[in-house]
Amino acid sequence: MLGAPGVAFDAHAADRIVLTSPVYRLTVAKRNGKILDLVQRSTGASVLRGGSACLWSATRVGGCTARRVTYRWRPATATLTLEYTSPGFGTAVATLHALLDHVDLRLTLRNRSRLRTTVRFPDGLVGDTTSVTAGYAPNVLPGVRLSPAFFARVGSNVESYPSRWAFADFLALDVGSAHAALYGVGDGPIRPVNLGFAHLASGPCSGATFCLVHEFQTWIKPGKSWTSPVVRLRVGGDVRQSILDYRHDNLIDGYPSLDAKLGPRLATLARAPLVKADLTHLKPFRDWPKDLMRLPSPVLLHPVGYQVGGFDQRDPDFLPPDPAVGTPVDFAAMIAAAHTDGDLVMPYDNVSWWDPASPTAKAANPEDVAVLDPHGQPETVTYGAHTGIIVSPYAAAVRARVAQEMEAWRSQIPADCVFFDQIGARPWYRDFNPASPTPESYDDGWLALLAPYADRCLMVEDGWDRLARDAVGFHGSLLMMERELHLPDQIFGEGNWQPYPLATWLLHDKVIFYEHDLYDGTLAEDAEVLTWNLAFGLANTVQWDPGRGPGDPLIQLASQLQRTLGPHYVGVPLAGYRSVSADETESVFGDLTVDANWSGAARDGMAPHGFLARTQDGSVVAGALAGSYDGVPLSDGTHFLLFSRDAAGVTVRQPVGPDTDVGVDVPGAGYASAYAADGSFVGTALGDQRNGRFVFRWARMLNGREVASYSISP
Repeated sequence: MLGAPGVAFDAHAADRIVLTSPVYRLTVAKRNGKILDLVQRSTGASVLRGGSACLWSATRVGGCTARRVTYRWRPATATLTLEYTSPGFGTAVATLHALLDHVDLRLTLRNRSRLRTTVRFPDGLVGDTTSVTAGYAPNVLPGVRLSPAFFARVGSNVESYPSRWAFADFLALDVGSAHAALYGVGDGPIRPVNLGFAHLASGPCSGATFCLVHEFQTWIKPGKSWTSPVVRLRVGGDVRQSILDYRHDNLIDGYPSLDAKLGPRLATLARAPLVKADLTHLKPFRDWPKDLMRLPSPVLLHPVGYQVGGFDQRDPDFLPPDPAVGTPVDFAAMIAAAHTDGDLVMPYDNVSWWDPASPTAKAANPEDVAVLDPHGQPETVTYGAHTGIIVSPYAAAVRARVAQEMEAWRSQIPADCVFFDQIGARPWYRDFNPASPTPESYDDGWLALLAPYADRCLMVEDGWDRLARDAVGFHGSLLMMERELHLPDQIFGEGNWQPYPLATWLLHDKVIFYEHDLYDGTLAEDAEVLTWNLAFGLANTVQWDPGRGPGDPLIQLASQLQRTLGPHYVGVPLAGYRSVSADETESVFGDLTVDANWSGAARDGMAPHGFLARTQDGSVVAGALAGSYDGVPLSDGTHFLLFSRDAAGVTVRQPVGPDTDVGVDVPGAGYASAYAADGSFVGTALGDQRNGRFVFRWARMLNGREVASYSISP
């Protein structure tokens, strides 16, 4: 019997129901609605099948324990409804709405027994470790691709959404050329969920079977009802199409673009590396103007560690700054000086964690302002010697304090942007503060609290999907997690994972991605970091400290790359991403293509862990290169070369790298003109024509002066 969307319903067998669309065949058990099999018809592959669990469970009870289960089929809407009744939990209604390429599942529980704190829905979905070819999960920006070896080993990656470890309610699988994705469709408040893949040493998720875990975090009291959001089971589309479907279905494509949020500031931020400026190592604010003039503008200057006592001290009382670094007038004068050079300033702030030593915390009753646990005790986190409280965004004193802070950054010290630590990184909490509308509403509270300041260029640590509505920057990546803590190798297994641009597809036109704002290990100081940033669309971060003045070559390198390439990818949707080989990928942002070498050996002209980025018209080419480029051998070592072409000719820069021969496509040229960083003429370097290329010696020093660029004209 055909339903309205062309879905066939077959209940002739005694024990099962089969729903068939042109794309998939879904088989469920008549007795309890358990999903038995999901097949992509074009390939014949079973992408998911049923395990030992049933369609849903809630804290050790579920569909398998129901005393009575009935079903009905509505052809007009192609909807299968299953009704469960049991004195052990009450009643439940599950619906499966079958459409062309996906099935929408929804569950309503009427709880007649004890408190229910979790609901697994859908439950009982498993895969085969011997046939899975890849899995995809939103585990830290930009996301991760999991190899078959991950599914074969004992372990799991079940994480809490929303948080840095799950920036979307989304999972996807490849089984050969067949594909499936499972994700939530938000139609209101955030529904926190634990999700991921689990392969255990024993039980139903062991052996040749791994489980998909999708477990809502709830607080369903006896006598209360709970309805899940739609959970969409999509079949047939590859992971790129599925994450774009998630974006569309969750209305994220309707969020304001970076251009709408930032206006003219976007052009500046696209060209500006973030410059971390730690006041615990730098001069006071009043001494900055001369050094600011020497920075390679534009930059996004990020002062940190300026509060009384230093970093992670006295939060949320960042103002006035420590007298040792300056007064509010000095801070404001520094920002004005930065503006004269075309730079922007983004101070560090943290309003979600309050240090008990801060005047604000001392003046408050912790039980009034904190996120409270079920026993009414404040939730706390310890940083160093300070155990502070995690505050509730619904508490009146917290809302007033945030408003006060934002007003100070507007009228007292006029910051261009404001960075809020922790909000995009912290795992979800149940919040029993009386001001919170429900225990599950913690992150909705932060969305509501930040919304009035959406025009203030807000950025956050890490980040998750719905924060992209009002924030303009997310700071964090899997690269930090691996370099600092080796967590991806511990969680996924060394060699079992690759970074994958789920978040880049999802949000790249809504937020600017950066490496973590504080971690030195992902500063743009080596080829791998620069390659990672370009492959996944991150802006570069550098550090200004006493050991490296404003003219430091590494600051110059990051700045020149950002100035040259940033306008071609910042705020630009990811158009394509593919594996060229086992150790090489290609990313496409608008007119910019980035080839990335992920191996420790030079290949295709790219240095170990290097890259080659080029615009479609050839006007801009940049790379971390080794061996040879464009048919001309390079000297030993890694060469960071930038080529810019216009009607006047080609300009070649090498902020970092040894002297080398370089070839450019300028027929008839006989020499290259050398210029210093201030634009003054240094001299000429002779060259010759070889196989249609002008080849000359790129030398750092010429006529006793340092060279910044060479220009070649026809």
